[in-house]
Amino acid sequence: MKKTVTSILLFAMLALMLVACDGSNVGNTSDVSETVSGDVSGSEDTTIKTPVKDLGGREIKILCHDFATGLQYLFGYSGEIMYDEENPSAVDEAKKRVVDYIESTYNCTIDGELAVTAGGGQSVTDAVKAQVTSGLHMYDIVFETLGIAPTLATNNYVLDLKTIPGINLNDPWWDQNAVKDLSIGGKVYFVNGDINTYDDQGTWVVMFNKTLKAKLGIEEDFYQLVRDNKWTYDKFAEICKSNVTANTNGDNTLDDLDTWAFGTECYNIYIQLAGAGLKITEKDENDIPYLTAQAAPEETFNILADVLDLYNRNDTVMVAENYTYKNYPNVYEGTVHKAFLEGRELFYMCGLMNGPSFRMMEDEFGILPIPKYYESQDRYYHTISSYNSTVLMVPTTTPDLEELGTVISAIAEQSKLYVTPAYYDIQLKYRDSRDEESGEMLDLIFASRTFDLGCYYNWGSIRSQYMDLSSTDIASRFEAILPVAQTEMESFISNIQASK
Repeated sequence: MKKTVTSILLFAMLALMLVACDGSNVGNTSDVSETVSGDVSGSEDTTIKTPVKDLGGREIKILCHDFATGLQYLFGYSGEIMYDEENPSAVDEAKKRVVDYIESTYNCTIDGELAVTAGGGQSVTDAVKAQVTSGLHMYDIVFETLGIAPTLATNNYVLDLKTIPGINLNDPWWDQNAVKDLSIGGKVYFVNGDINTYDDQGTWVVMFNKTLKAKLGIEEDFYQLVRDNKWTYDKFAEICKSNVTANTNGDNTLDDLDTWAFGTECYNIYIQLAGAGLKITEKDENDIPYLTAQAAPEETFNILADVLDLYNRNDTVMVAENYTYKNYPNVYEGTVHKAFLEGRELFYMCGLMNGPSFRMMEDEFGILPIPKYYESQDRYYHTISSYNSTVLMVPTTTPDLEELGTVISAIAEQSKLYVTPAYYDIQLKYRDSRDEESGEMLDLIFASRTFDLGCYYNWGSIRSQYMDLSSTDIASRFEAILPVAQTEMESFISNIQASK
């Protein structure tokens, strides 16, 4: 089940240009419309709600972005729906159970591949474009990153998921925050839910080193600060500035080899703004996005200035991009990740996909939410990385959509019953985190995720303004780019409103 796309895809892409697709059905569908009862330990409702159909042996082809290539810290990645047969984790075993059930119940086969781009391999986006351009059918389901998926939506390479029979995005196995936030004019081109696991991995949090905290004599209970709604940006900055950063390697130069209060990256400037409940775009009553920096410029610019004040304190905060001159193969792994792993960083803002690599740490660590900006906020706010998370899409040339929609729904439903509990309770709560409080924090974090169309579509490259370390002329920088972003956004909206 764990495969990669290499020369096979290159040959397939050539074939796509030579062969026409007649769009004929793979096989006749026999709608059995049964209700099947499962045997799910600990589940209150084990009734399978997705109708059962005989797919006549249809092969369901899946292509998934490969996040693991070139990364040392990413352990156990096998792709969405796919599983590792050689060294299975509890999640892999749950995925296998789902696949086995779907294949036997729906009379189909499920075959998955990872789109490895290293060495000249083809990306998910390249494969989908080739499929749609040629009209041939290669993949039924694709998983691409949130930051790349909009390219396929903008160019009409993927379907509005609401138009696919058999998929009801109101079902509880779809992330309802994603359904709401990622729609534009009522159309949803990509989404996530229980069928994904790498959306959870791409959720941004604050890791903290409990052992270092104790050595530093910091007595405040970070978890209690969260519970009391006092885990704010000001409190976070106050702790960071309390003489935590120190030259500890004896070379009299403060650099990435020393001990730091906070390890971060430029992307996290945006993450801190998202923690304030702000987005690059909000949506109006007609589900149409608008640019927040135009509607609420003062609040946006003030928060950015405050965050940049902390991030530019070179005696307090280590920003990974400041060390590109050292030519690390991966500057994030070589600096902020390494420092946390070696016990030289109190706070580290990162995605949960980093968690498994910290199992080798001698120090104890915990997980915290992204700080609120205002104590008066109604809740904490979290978001998912643009390039370290997956969303599900269906190419426009995929045949027999009713069959496929039913199978997608069935996989998602079964994943809710088996995969999510294995991933969330076993892998995240009890294996990657080392205390019960972190499990409590994860409950809060996942319940407060939001999705920002402006970050993912990145109209006019506006996201770069939320990741710029320069603390001067913030308003001027935005003034130059907002008209471009507005024009690109309006063009996209007109395009989707004109499409079926």
